[in-house]
Amino acid sequence: MIILDEKAYVENILQNPKIDPSKMYLFLSIYARYLHHENHMKKTEIIETLHTFLGRNYPRYNPADWAPHLEKYADRSDKFPLCKCPGIWVTQKEAASVEGIHDKVLERLAFTLLCLAKFQNYRNPDNHNWLHYSNGEIYSMACINTTSFEKDLKLGRLRELGLIAYAKKINNLSIQVLYADGDSENALFVSDFRKLGYEWRLYKGEKYIRCADCGILTKRKNNNQKYCKDCSERSRNERQKIMMRERRKKG
Repeated sequence: MIILDEKAYVENILQNPKIDPSKMYLFLSIYARYLHHENHMKKTEIIETLHTFLGRNYPRYNPADWAPHLEKYADRSDKFPLCKCPGIWVTQKEAASVEGIHDKVLERLAFTLLCLAKFQNYRNPDNHNWLHYSNGEIYSMACINTTSFEKDLKLGRLRELGLIAYAKKINNLSIQVLYADGDSENALFVSDFRKLGYEWRLYKGEKYIRCADCGILTKRKNNNQKYCKDCSERSRNERQKIMMRERRKKG
């Protein structure tokens, strides 16, 4: 999961602390850095604040189970500043390089790799277009469902085309993007990395909308559609709960 603006991410969750339990570890690690850099807390204060948050918002919270993790997050809270990236620009030359592949699936993959490399460049100016993510993360953001074998084949195809390179060390799975080119006019600004494959499809003129609630890109099914599937279901459930309460009052 790529979070461009970690400060805003933490503050949004603090205002509305409904968080997917599977993302709790990620949030707490960022929250610890937020408490250090924004609130200037010491290690003991950070640990105490994290415990308090879990006690209020995590149903299965057990202090003993979480203690080692929270201490680790507090210890590392000063290592890296919060990321406050507004987004990245894709240039006309970069977009042309992706379009030149002439394969819709490989184009989504190449676009995703480019965005990830440019984000890594933002975080580290000496990065030189390298990215360090698992195949699972890359293909999830590229919105490509395929087998592990096919994932390797598709990356291999981009390598054959001279678009990417691998690290020389055998146990290093990093990828370098060779078609990054910041010397032409900007073509597309990307400020949401959740569905990078859909960002490319939208750029290519396909019918996608941004959910009016969560902002994620989703396939447009009709002209009146405003929400993604998850937000639409959540909104429908909320309406049903309100209707039930009203009926109880009248009854």
